Amino acid sequence: MKIDIGSDGKILGTKKVSPNGQVSGLSEYVGQEVLIILPEGQPKVRFDAKDYAAELEKAVNEHMKLAFKEYRNLKDKFATPTEASRKYIKDVAPKNFHGLIDNVDEWVKGQVDRAEKRVEKALQ
Repeated sequence: MKIDIGSDGKILGTKKVSPNGQVSGLSEYVGQEVLIILPEGQPKVRFDAKDYAAELEKAVNEHMKLAFKEYRNLKDKFATPTEASRKYIKDVAPKNFHGLIDNVDEWVKGQVDRAEKRVEKALQ
């Protein structure tokens, strides 16, 4: 692992944590973000509800951005949902399903055409 300290950064070395939880020698960094590497064991990170809600909101926003990007990619790739379904079935389904799907499509179109004709005739 490489840690880039930066042009004006420095490695402080080890510091002792006081009983009240403060680290001596860091007062010059008040208000700045510093990297703290904890010794062995699991760190105890405490979130209050506001922090948890903010992190959750960030995660949801990132997930929504990713989903929308995927949606755009699929929309660019396929003109219609029907075309996407056909492509998926051709790629995934066994070869003998392809003819069956075409037959089902023709049967459904025939049923819809007959229903439209009956409605049209009934309305006249």
